[in-house]
Amino acid sequence: MMKLFIENRIRLTNYYLLPLVGSFFLYFYRMNIIFKTFFILLISINTYAQDGIVRSIFLDSVMISSVKEGFSVEEFVHYVKSDTSFYQGFKNLRYYQHDYDSELTIYNPKKEQIGFLYRSGKYEIEDNILTVRIDSSYDDGKIYNRRGKYKYYTPEFFDYVFFPKDTLTVSKYSKRDSKESDNKDEQNENDAKVIVFNPGSIKVEKSTGNSKKKLAIFDISMQKYYDYKISQDFYKDSIECYVFTCVMKDSLSSKDKDDVLIRELVSYFDKDNFKILYRKYAMQYDYWVVDLEVTVEVEMGYSNNVLVPQYIYYNGYWDIPFKKAEVATFKLWNKNFIYRD
Repeated sequence: MMKLFIENRIRLTNYYLLPLVGSFFLYFYRMNIIFKTFFILLISINTYAQDGIVRSIFLDSVMISSVKEGFSVEEFVHYVKSDTSFYQGFKNLRYYQHDYDSELTIYNPKKEQIGFLYRSGKYEIEDNILTVRIDSSYDDGKIYNRRGKYKYYTPEFFDYVFFPKDTLTVSKYSKRDSKESDNKDEQNENDAKVIVFNPGSIKVEKSTGNSKKKLAIFDISMQKYYDYKISQDFYKDSIECYVFTCVMKDSLSSKDKDDVLIRELVSYFDKDNFKILYRKYAMQYDYWVVDLEVTVEVEMGYSNNVLVPQYIYYNGYWDIPFKKAEVATFKLWNKNFIYRD
């Protein structure tokens, strides 16, 4: 009888607990993917046109006049979907030598500061080999544990992207993948990265994963959740830009909001060349035991007529199983770029 009881308990454990544990690790992996999505620099990403047509776009009064003068809304939306300048700007960040300053602040769930890390240094390039040098560093509070390792998950990602310990081979131009990766983990990560550089890509739309589908903000099935707008504005009070805004509808029910991962996407396009000078992402992911709320802003600029990210701002909260909830802000200033062929 006792043996039968134990066997039944094992069956119940395998039936209920193992899928639960497996889900925890799956969501932890997805969390890893989502974080890397915002900041990956060197992985090549294919650019695809998108089949779906945005059915309803709001135009401000200035844009209405522009349409009468020949501005094509459909052509502009195509630029939004197929832009490569934003991605190329991030490639340039590692290709050109420059100085940087960064600040990372960690908060507790009550928004009280509990850790701070400042760094400054230089991206040095020699024979297309990048070395990230940290010339000055200051930390305060609970950033490291007693073994000198990070106590938090967030700074590991910023080290991974912006402050790699190993040297890296860099290239000015991106490679275009002719086929998808045979490695499932690599392919999943590549799919996730598309949302930053090619929002609404058909590559995401054709994915079978439900979460990836929700990233396809131009897909016909997702258009009911968003308001789209084209307007005009000045970037930093100096450069005339077309502004494309995609924002979640205020009128959505709570259930519908669960289907919206990207809550806001704003892009400023230089009117002279249609290069992206500013982009803002707001993403929220609330599902079962995983909570994520992240906002990223990237300010681009020209250095010797080369587009580069001059300022990157991250503000994020996330809470997943087996990890303490983390609230953090990260700021990165890039300056004094040295041009090379």
